[in-house]
Amino acid sequence: MTKTFAFFWALALLFLTTTIGYSQKANQNNYWLGVGLGKSQYYSGMIALGYEFINRPTILITRYTDNRELFSNNAPGIMAQEIALMYGLKTGKFRFSTGISNVWGINRGKYLSAIGDPILYGEHLYESVRYSTVGLPAEIRFITSTKDVGIGLTAFGNLNAKRSFVGLNLSLYVGKMK
Repeated sequence: MTKTFAFFWALALLFLTTTIGYSQKANQNNYWLGVGLGKSQYYSGMIALGYEFINRPTILITRYTDNRELFSNNAPGIMAQEIALMYGLKTGKFRFSTGISNVWGINRGKYLSAIGDPILYGEHLYESVRYSTVGLPAEIRFITSTKDVGIGLTAFGNLNAKRSFVGLNLSLYVGKMK
């Protein structure tokens, strides 16, 4: 009786540990490409690549952002672009990340002249001032998706010495989302 009882518990323990051992996902990391359009101080476009690690709530994101002034009567148009590498957390449908970036673009310098009639439909010409600096990017992404396609909102920003910006984009995602 004692041998049967011990054998039964040993067999039950073996099945229990085997079931637990095989219940984990194997190599199911998620990755996606996101393309978005939106608005910061100026019109904004964004391309992002994301990688989400298995069994960890962490993400790695590479982001390119282009913010520029369109349809302006001032030349040159103001522009701010960035390339960023960010690390963050995933919780449910939200992704929070921050990192480091290179920001570059064009600002207006001193006023040079008016082109055409300055009162009616005239354009104002300014000195073009190029810049490049290091920035601190941050973003919050809300993504709802199927297995391969998703849609979401991205609140983004960059704190830097030359032209800081914040904005909101509507983004489409493709990749291994779930």
